[in-house]
Amino acid sequence: MKKSSEVGEYLTTTEVARHLRMTQKKVYELVAHNRIPATRVSGKWLFPRQLVDRWLEDHTTYPGEGLLGSLLDSMIVMQGSDDWLLGRIVDRYFTIRGVPVVSANIGSLAGLAAIASGKAHVAGCHVGNDDVGRVACRSDGCQLVNLYDRHQGLIFDKGRNPGLEGLRDVVCKRLRFADRQPLSGTARLVERLLSEQGLSLEGCERVGPFSEHTELALAIRTGKADAGVGIKVAADMCGLDFAPLRMEPYKLAIPHRLSRNTRMAGFVDFVLGELDAEARLHLDGYEFHELGR
Repeated sequence: MKKSSEVGEYLTTTEVARHLRMTQKKVYELVAHNRIPATRVSGKWLFPRQLVDRWLEDHTTYPGEGLLGSLLDSMIVMQGSDDWLLGRIVDRYFTIRGVPVVSANIGSLAGLAAIASGKAHVAGCHVGNDDVGRVACRSDGCQLVNLYDRHQGLIFDKGRNPGLEGLRDVVCKRLRFADRQPLSGTARLVERLLSEQGLSLEGCERVGPFSEHTELALAIRTGKADAGVGIKVAADMCGLDFAPLRMEPYKLAIPHRLSRNTRMAGFVDFVLGELDAEARLHLDGYEFHELGR
């Protein structure tokens, strides 16, 4: 028999009964009902150790808010839309509270799907509430907390491309367009704006996709692309020009089962408190009229 740490180990009925702390009779009952991974070789039942351990994990129940809730004791998992200001607040949270926030800029819709499937505690998003309900609330509702409205617009360098005012100019001039990832709220915004104006980017070279607004702006700054849609602060940071297109509400989505958790409630309170202080600084590109709603 191989050591238990090696891949491909098979347990006998006696060994798997000892491993699962049950009788051999119970093991045979599980086998008879096809409820445990097993294979029969020369009349003898063998059990793949890795598959048995995976089966055991899949049938493990966790107290309270589940496995994801238990992780809140040590970290917060946040996925969704990229935002420069929220990123700053999250960094402060770790510095002051000492609790790491594991985050991934995977786009609004992907972040909402992550909380729906139990892969994240909270998602940052800037899509409509109908989209939130469709993607995030498959089995349980979620709490939405408004943070701010963001200026989204066309980012470009007027030294290279003067006179740009919107997507129609990009299409007419067949400029190289910087894309955001497909499941991002910004990609959805671009699709919606193009549809409203009866436009298509088919004649434009597409660059990217980019997972962050600043990454997109840097691609334009360095000449890899001519224009793209992003937040104003990204254009300002990269010394680029900005033509406003739409104001969009940015919010946090939290599953109801986690929203009353002490750690999660403390995180939301911290974010709102820090943003209240930021609101007094009149940060260009953000408006805080709906903060905390």
